[in-house]
Amino acid sequence: MTDSSDPREEDLFDADFGADPEFGTVPEFTETAMSVLRARGPLSVDDFAGALAEQGLGSAEQAVELIGFLEDPALTVLADGRYAAADAVLEGRTLTHRLSAAEIESGILDVLPDLSPLTTLVEAGSPDDDREFSVVFPDFDADVFTARGLTDAPAPELERLLLRPDALSGCAAGDLIGIEVSGGALRLVRLDSPATETDLADPLRRIIVDGTAGYVDAVALQLMADDPTLFATPAAPLTDLLTAAGYTCERDHIAVHGFDFEGYHRATRVGMVAREHELHADEAGAVVDFAYLVREVAEAAALGEDPMVLAATRVAQSPESYAALEDPVSAAAALDLAARIEDDRTEALHAAAVALLEHAPRRTLPAAHWIAAKAADRLGDVEAAAAHYESALDRDPDWVPAIFDLALLAADGGDVTRAQSLLGRIEGGDAEALYEVLARYQPVEHPELGRNDKCWCGSGRKYKSCHLGRSDLSVDARAEWLYTKGQLFARTPELFDLVYSLAEIRAEYWSDEDGLAAALEGGLAVDVALFEAGIFDLFVSRRGDLLPPAELELARQWLAGRRSVYEVTATTPGESLTLQDVRGGDPVEVVDEWGSQNFAVGTVLCARLLPTGESVRAFGGMEPIDPSERDALLELLDSEDTEPDQLVDFLSRVFLPN
Repeated sequence: MTDSSDPREEDLFDADFGADPEFGTVPEFTETAMSVLRARGPLSVDDFAGALAEQGLGSAEQAVELIGFLEDPALTVLADGRYAAADAVLEGRTLTHRLSAAEIESGILDVLPDLSPLTTLVEAGSPDDDREFSVVFPDFDADVFTARGLTDAPAPELERLLLRPDALSGCAAGDLIGIEVSGGALRLVRLDSPATETDLADPLRRIIVDGTAGYVDAVALQLMADDPTLFATPAAPLTDLLTAAGYTCERDHIAVHGFDFEGYHRATRVGMVAREHELHADEAGAVVDFAYLVREVAEAAALGEDPMVLAATRVAQSPESYAALEDPVSAAAALDLAARIEDDRTEALHAAAVALLEHAPRRTLPAAHWIAAKAADRLGDVEAAAAHYESALDRDPDWVPAIFDLALLAADGGDVTRAQSLLGRIEGGDAEALYEVLARYQPVEHPELGRNDKCWCGSGRKYKSCHLGRSDLSVDARAEWLYTKGQLFARTPELFDLVYSLAEIRAEYWSDEDGLAAALEGGLAVDVALFEAGIFDLFVSRRGDLLPPAELELARQWLAGRRSVYEVTATTPGESLTLQDVRGGDPVEVVDEWGSQNFAVGTVLCARLLPTGESVRAFGGMEPIDPSERDALLELLDSEDTEPDQLVDFLSRVFLPN
């Protein structure tokens, strides 16, 4: 595995500087870059690059490109865009904070804005015997907050500073404490004397341009970088100094008192959405407004309000705000932003979509039906989803997202003919991955049968209702198609980020520049996404009503199985290999042409074996491992705490150089 979390960084170094022994490795470059900042103070990107060039690290032009890849906990960007080493800027400063009763009792401090700049010098997680301070988040460290008597903390996504349990003993509410930076470390200080007076009005006016807001950390660190005496002795808390200067904070932003933070954040979000999805401002605005609507409805529903009523009221108040969702790209962006899979907002999404159907301009109806279909699908009602897709096409027969999603549903139900017909309505539809899959499973026609004759398969149903237009496959081929359906489901926008993240881990171990694409095509990363990450379980729960009964039964068998470690005990080259589960049980013959030719007897493998009804297959591949790692892998497989990314990482180490 590389030393960098981003393989692009290593690639860039290898490409540009691999032949230059003076340039060094990524860690060496980062160390030198941070040393330059600590020695010279804050630098613009051009000055920073020039300073690195003076150190013999390539040309200034090369350094400019590489600065963007720097990763160091102390690296910060000031409000004016200069790069700085936060530990150097903070050295010798003391920031103060006035305690609340809850902070004293829990030992957990709210950092915004008083202490926020200090958190760059603190590690995340619970403090241990060697650490007095730690950064924690209510979202991720709920057990810590519960243990300290804090539940339902506001703004759970914002960081807090965790002290040792008795760190504030003897303090009273309203007491002033200081946290001093010395030698790059923090030290808690009890302040008995009043803090010095400091006026920040003029320096803040120079930093924060009229009509804008600044990030707390960037502004505070620039204040200190510009004035070496600021906070060299304890001053009043930053909260008080900002108020006295006519400024205020809203979460992690600073602006003049009375500033429209809501409008500013919306405008910033609109700009980001417009750039990311290549939308016009009005389209991006509709996307953001819809996302805000879904969030508001979800939060209100959690407090007991009726989501349908609230959503209808909000859309009716400003129906034109959502008009630009008529474009498919805008609608897709709105769906992605409003209710990602990690958010529990599906009910709110459904309510918002219904409100669009009832109150938004008529031209948004295809988009509203499509979003309603997506919500219905996530709620487990695939029939309602299909009906909404059909309604979208009733309003606009060329609305591509609805056509494609209906084709997917038809494919899941085994209706190849309808799926191909739908894709044929899309320009370039024959280039879709789904089209290629459908071509492999073309139905076999039975011209001797009329539509109303009994089906050839013996089901007793009419041919038109049973196998007309549907594939006539072998049991093994149908199992392969079932697995492929799961893969296609995993590639939908709702789930693809999860698959992509696992594929990235896999590709880090491959030197091939096409490694990521290969990892996304299938194999370990996709198989772990399907099973360990739960995508196949989700597929079965949502598509079970569509799947042919035999496929549904097979899918349930797959979900009941588990990944294990096997030893190859025999091979029939070109056909199969026999595997013995190291946990015990009978040997299993696995049909796999490639594996039978490449894995010798005695090889230890990790695989998820899937029965097809005729044979046993390993559609997700078989991963060879070093026998010495067998027990560690079994422990990983048996632990309920194992995350999918850990498993992919462990099984990909085989590609490391010896």
